[in-house]
Amino acid sequence: MNKAEVVRNLIAKYFWVMSDDASLSTGRKSVLPEEASDFIEEYASSLQIDMKSFDFSKYFPNEGVRFLPNAILPKFLRSDNNQPEPLTVHMLIESAEAGRWLY
Repeated sequence: MNKAEVVRNLIAKYFWVMSDDASLSTGRKSVLPEEASDFIEEYASSLQIDMKSFDFSKYFPNEGVRFLPNAILPKFLRSDNNQPEPLTVHMLIESAEAGRWLY
């Protein structure tokens, strides 16, 4: 089984079957950050991918506590106030084939 198939099977295991241009982090069918975190851990370990340059908050920004302003919250609970960037199946496949996070 090639790495693209492994990535697709892992995505189907955690979420559902997705096309290569589908995004885990944006769109109508984005996944929850908690589920994405578990997926990324298994993705990196099972495919032996160097994820040092991967920034989870780029794709799944912290939403904070919706009803409280950032000024009164500790840093780890504050909202990033960013729009998530797309984390596509294609990006995951390319990085798996390279053995390191490319984006």
